Amino acid sequence: MAPGIDPVVDIVAIHGLQGHRDKTWTSDNGVCWLRDLLPSDFPNARILSYGYDADVHSRECVSTQTIGRHAQGLIDALSRKREDSPRALVISHNQSLESKSRLRDVLVSTCAVLFFGTPHFGVEGTTFAEINPRSSLHMKTTDSILKDLQFHSTELENIQNDWLVASERIKSIFFSEDYPVSDERNEGVFNVPHPLAVIPGDRNATTIILHANHRNLVRFSSRENDNYQTVHFYLKGCVSNGPERIRKNWVREDNCRNAAQGGPTLEIPNNFDKTTILQLPSVAFAPSSVHKACLPGTRRAVLETISHWAENDTPNKPIFWLCDIAGAGKSTVAMSAMESWQKQGVLGGRFFFSMSSNDASTTEKLCSTIARDLVQYIPELAPHVSRAVTQNPSIMRGSLDEQFQTLVTGPLQHRQGRVILVIDAVDECTSASQRKQLLETLSTAVQGCKNLRIFMTSRPDPVIETVLGSLSIKSKLEDRLHSVRHRDNIDDVAIYVGQTLDGVLSKDKIQRLVEKANGLFIWASTACRMLTDEATLNSPDSLYDRLISLDQRGAIDKVYDLIFERIDEESHPVLCQMLALLLVAFEPLTFDDMEHLVKHTRVPGTVKGLLKNLGSVLSTEPGTNLIHFRHLTLVEYLQRCSNFPAGGSHKRISLDVINAHGQAASWCLQHLKSRTDGLKFNICQLESSFYLNKQIPDLDIRISKFIPRRLQYASSHWLFHVLGMDDKKPCPLEDDVGYILRSPQVLYWMEVLSFTRSVPRAIDGLRALSDNMALGEEIRWRINDTLRCLIAFLVPIQDSAPHIYISALPFMPKKSILRIEGLGKNSETLRVTQGLEEAYPGFPDSLRGHSDSVWAVAFSPDGSRIVSGSSDQTIRLWDAKTGEPVGEPLRGHSNSVLAVAFSPDGSRIVSGSHDDTIRLWDAKTGEPVGEPLRGHSNSVW
Repeated sequence: MAPGIDPVVDIVAIHGLQGHRDKTWTSDNGVCWLRDLLPSDFPNARILSYGYDADVHSRECVSTQTIGRHAQGLIDALSRKREDSPRALVISHNQSLESKSRLRDVLVSTCAVLFFGTPHFGVEGTTFAEINPRSSLHMKTTDSILKDLQFHSTELENIQNDWLVASERIKSIFFSEDYPVSDERNEGVFNVPHPLAVIPGDRNATTIILHANHRNLVRFSSRENDNYQTVHFYLKGCVSNGPERIRKNWVREDNCRNAAQGGPTLEIPNNFDKTTILQLPSVAFAPSSVHKACLPGTRRAVLETISHWAENDTPNKPIFWLCDIAGAGKSTVAMSAMESWQKQGVLGGRFFFSMSSNDASTTEKLCSTIARDLVQYIPELAPHVSRAVTQNPSIMRGSLDEQFQTLVTGPLQHRQGRVILVIDAVDECTSASQRKQLLETLSTAVQGCKNLRIFMTSRPDPVIETVLGSLSIKSKLEDRLHSVRHRDNIDDVAIYVGQTLDGVLSKDKIQRLVEKANGLFIWASTACRMLTDEATLNSPDSLYDRLISLDQRGAIDKVYDLIFERIDEESHPVLCQMLALLLVAFEPLTFDDMEHLVKHTRVPGTVKGLLKNLGSVLSTEPGTNLIHFRHLTLVEYLQRCSNFPAGGSHKRISLDVINAHGQAASWCLQHLKSRTDGLKFNICQLESSFYLNKQIPDLDIRISKFIPRRLQYASSHWLFHVLGMDDKKPCPLEDDVGYILRSPQVLYWMEVLSFTRSVPRAIDGLRALSDNMALGEEIRWRINDTLRCLIAFLVPIQDSAPHIYISALPFMPKKSILRIEGLGKNSETLRVTQGLEEAYPGFPDSLRGHSDSVWAVAFSPDGSRIVSGSSDQTIRLWDAKTGEPVGEPLRGHSNSVLAVAFSPDGSRIVSGSHDDTIRLWDAKTGEPVGEPLRGHSNSVW
């Protein structure tokens, strides 16, 4: 059904005797939840179906009928398949001790069984053909199954007894229906009595009632279906905990086998706190939703160069930097290299930067994402990652260098073999200071961790060049993927275009198109998608003529101009509106999101039609329906279009991003206010306030079940969409903003922020919004009160959502509007009778903290912070609104600090000292950047 992305678990769907391997699970609206919903919810699972109607002669199927006698032959046959084929599911039983193959007993490798409907208690005498009229010539032997499934048969009783033994080691969940279903033959109705919902004697079984009849028990029409969400909840728990349980089973099995053969035994992995790993934040962006691996036979020379670098046992250049222009195919090469390294067992993790995703465009979650990958790709490192998090509970608040050392290089010290990390599109990290810091961190890491290799890609970037340019530890491959000086680039484009357009255009036209691409893969791939798009009304030949007539070879902007020119004039306003919304969105939106956001009442169906027509530049992720830009060059093209005034030429579309932010802000606020899917008390339905968020083992399952994706988006990003609106005009959403910032809604919002780890982002948004003079006095008062609350009670709010009501609300100052309103609606919480402040401290008459003379003071460019330098040899940061010190003093100078300043973008602090040096500091983390700058022979003023 789905091959999975780096799959670590198999989900196998088995239907009853009267079913069909696909249709059993398909609803009346055509949604097969195994294929259309599960793959995006469980990207690391391989999803398979197995049924009695399987064509056992099909090359696409693996049949158990052949395995008993020919297991090793089957494995040999599978090993000769294409290298990119997914691993096969092979079922083997009664494997002998002498077996050399890697087959595993089904029981040992199964962590859970989910039963839908009644367990089988036998059928009356009949034939398989009567049960399954679709049986084919290949299924003549299937009637033999029935002799073992007769009512009260000895074999069936043996099977059920075997299950009771197995169920001691396997989690079993029985989903039972509660609606009767028609029996067409007897014109009556039946449903399953509750006592028959489980196999008698299965003491460990869990029974769950689904609100459906027997037929619809296994059919879910959408992700919003309540029964699907229930099944998803239990399935996610099994998938999350299964791999580790199975690995231990395998070790025990191997120990038994080795003991029987007189061999050594293996160490069973120590128990460790898996919840600490699950609590590490990760980026949801899936590279496979946008990028594919190289077409077989292409990029051979480049991939061989990368392979030789990776296979060098004693590398003196542990960093490989693939640098080329936009659209050359760097991410495609990275995907191919990654697939190869995963098969070899040397891939440690990957991070694909993307400007179209807020999380994937920063380094905030890079280290934690790679740490979770380490656990997935190299399971023996799981205890070490868990221990690192347990011993450093506040690690996610540390600097990037500290996070990388703790979560990545530290655990890697416990592995001898080489480990390769893939970091793609570093130039799409939107902060220049973060890019610089990342590269400095990576270069330090590979020098201290000898088994670590870094493969990274980027466009030419002065920041990256500044750090990596002079390093002798890197191997750089520049302009290799697109330059026409390398004949294989033209040949690779020719192979791709030739295979894609075979039968669409004549060979001579294909050759001219290859020449027009000028070695640029994004030009060729976009043109090919245009020519093969079934939704277009233009013939391939007419489109070919337009492409060939473009005056510049390999100029991707000209292709984008052509794509948008082809949209009819009536749909043009909707097109601009839709593209502007996709451009300003902080995460990809779905088709349904776009339908709600775009106002197109006069032209019904326009959004759906436009998405089909824009398939050459936009992709829709199967299952989730998330809309992705196919390439960064399109994002940059649209950003340039947003600078054009409305009503510009038809060739160049003009995007009103201010209006788009307004639409998105209104949409977010409406979701927050929704009575059904919006903010609510105890949104994740926790049973106790005793545990911290990280101690709740199924927290991720609860979040996905109780906090819909749209609500997560709205909670994280509504402030920034409001900020994107025209700040020179009165805010039209002031009433909605005020509603969210009143109690109890503001406390419910904090719950979501706590669970989704978005408190720091909310602080940044509130701080920026408080300076918006277009908002009324009361709103700004509420914004500041909420901001002061989040800053003052940052630790309890981040660590435990219930403690918003226990450790924050009761201890707020007496005059806090949040306290006054909140306690009125939460009267059961603590009452503080003595010692409360009247109000949050105002800006003090003087800022105190230095222990000696202050020589220098400066404001940050945005006016939010103050930096000071003193004779006590330290630098201090202060919050310009409250006067509170920010973090610890910056220490490093050995004499008085005489001069301080912020960089123009606010990301760096520079200081001059009586010790004759200049120092650079990261303004966010307070960490020193590089070594002191030496050269002066006296004090720097």
